[in-house]
Amino acid sequence: MKKLIPLSLLLIAGFQWVHAETFLVDFNTLDSSGYVGGTWNAYAEPSDVDGSTIVNNAGIGSAYTLSYSGLMQDSSNGGTLAFNNATGGPSWATTDGSLSNTSAVADYFYTSTTSQTSFTVTFGSLTPGDTANLDLWMSRQNHSQGIGYYSYSLDGGTTFSGFNVLEKDGSAATTNGWDTNNTKDQVFLAKEDGNVLARYMNINSLTIGAPGTLQVKVEDVSSDDWAALSAMQLTVIPEPSTFAMLIVAGMGLLITRQRRRR
Repeated sequence: MKKLIPLSLLLIAGFQWVHAETFLVDFNTLDSSGYVGGTWNAYAEPSDVDGSTIVNNAGIGSAYTLSYSGLMQDSSNGGTLAFNNATGGPSWATTDGSLSNTSAVADYFYTSTTSQTSFTVTFGSLTPGDTANLDLWMSRQNHSQGIGYYSYSLDGGTTFSGFNVLEKDGSAATTNGWDTNNTKDQVFLAKEDGNVLARYMNINSLTIGAPGTLQVKVEDVSSDDWAALSAMQLTVIPEPSTFAMLIVAGMGLLITRQRRRR
């Protein structure tokens, strides 16, 4: 039995190392009192999104980075124009499901209000082969602006695909064309998809490619409108083969020790 202890400890440590990590991102934060779900990577203005490393929701640092390109501006109205009524929003991004307090979703970064533009945020230094899930949140209260296309890329920006749209409880949206379309080919309207149904965007089971990046592009639809992003949740699941390699390494270590004892 004693011979198995070193291997058991190694396997336990390996399991802890390869478990999924969650990263929370808040754009243009005004107040952290309503945060839920752990530690947030909060950015007061676009220049703060400078490619520095991010922490997970337990406040533990990582090698992953967050940067941006394009024209990204910070809102000055805070929670007065973002979604903050009693209807609530997705559980990962709201204050006890009601948004009664200013929280990570009560502000946003947005594209230009005078010309048709876009911005791209990039998670970098990800590990190829790992799996990622990504949630986006943006909504507006009593305003027709905040309208645009949302897409993601795993190959450094060569190819972009759209997000699925979910209701705030995580179920798939089936009205307004969201059962057949995604946010690359159909415009996501923050008022319609926030103030009424509290919808958000999601994509699951993405395999990180060789560039080690996951990019999110936000595009407005005309020079008279703008599009925005309030918060993101990234979940990274290490490649299963990583754990298998730990088991092999542990067995090799155990065998080596037994040979030395002989």
